[in-house]
Amino acid sequence: MKNTSKKSNFTAFSLTKVASVVGATVLVFSPLALSKVALESDNGWETSISGAIPIFVVASDHDDSEQAFRVQSGFNPANINFHVVAPKTDSGLTISGHFQVDTHLNGPNGAQNSGLFESRVANIKVSGDFGTFTLGKDFGVFNSNAIGDIASQGGVGWLGGGADTGNATGGRIGTGYVYANFNPQIKFTSNDMNGFVYKLALINPEEPQDASIETSMPRFEGQVTYSGESFRVWTGAFQQAVSVTGVQAFDYDMQGFDVGAHIQVNGFGLTVNYTDTTGIGADGLYGGSINDADVDATQWFFEADYTLDKTRFGISYGEGSQDSRAADAAIGLGSAAEVDNELTMLFVHHQLSKQFRLVGELQDYQSDVQNDYNAIILGFQFDF
Repeated sequence: MKNTSKKSNFTAFSLTKVASVVGATVLVFSPLALSKVALESDNGWETSISGAIPIFVVASDHDDSEQAFRVQSGFNPANINFHVVAPKTDSGLTISGHFQVDTHLNGPNGAQNSGLFESRVANIKVSGDFGTFTLGKDFGVFNSNAIGDIASQGGVGWLGGGADTGNATGGRIGTGYVYANFNPQIKFTSNDMNGFVYKLALINPEEPQDASIETSMPRFEGQVTYSGESFRVWTGAFQQAVSVTGVQAFDYDMQGFDVGAHIQVNGFGLTVNYTDTTGIGADGLYGGSINDADVDATQWFFEADYTLDKTRFGISYGEGSQDSRAADAAIGLGSAAEVDNELTMLFVHHQLSKQFRLVGELQDYQSDVQNDYNAIILGFQFDF
């Protein structure tokens, strides 16, 4: 049963988190740069530059709020990527550096010339026969395969700030998956072992901002993926301990698991993913509030698509929900309400050229904690 009352404090928190952490999974999931500029020196150094410029026109109608027309960023901001690869060492290691700069078209609440400018990636990779170590800031591991869906990573998805959403939009965060985010980390990725690839990472913990917090350990994330000729399946898990300090001190864990699959048969594709978490609410964001302690939540979605020549058509539906939890006065913990968020997307992607893509997207969003809305979206993306 949906709780039909709108929780404005939940919405306000979500908007703040979206503005600060939501963003593109560009380096990991955007279409490969087709005209990457690459240079190679006589002594074996390699340097390359690539990137993408996505632009979306969004017309939206929000219940009990406003109608809006905006030119804005989508789930991915405009980005440029720099890669430098050193000559292979005598011991057979390949050492490389990677840096990404991102800029957003629009700031929140209609403010002009205030879009976020940031760096999401800055790392060193050490690769060899053993696999690859990534040292520095990179995309997370848990739910990263789920975020590889076509509709949200190639379009707009959740308008977390309503009509005046600023910076990146939310994709399917809170209506299908937990956001993996870009965080400082130490990550190991195995080489392909007859279709199996696994990842293990120690990631800087994210802390709730509404209490005094200690996090003495990193967040642990892991994922195993198996790929065959026409399918890919995966599972993953994470765990992070949180200690609330002060007079009413207590400890709790953020943890969860996911399972998913993608099947491709000729031009038909199907992607499904299910995520179960504790300590993360229905908004799908780490470290939201200590009121997320012991809150059980789920995220799931399915996506079906068909590709005909240069055009891909698809439908995507997903939900993010959380169970209610009673207050605990002994530790100063407020109650958590039952929440359900739902997002349906119809989409079409047309590759006008190898570098230029047109995007169409229709949305229907329903939520217990934000105004419901419908949106019509036209997008343009240039990859280089």
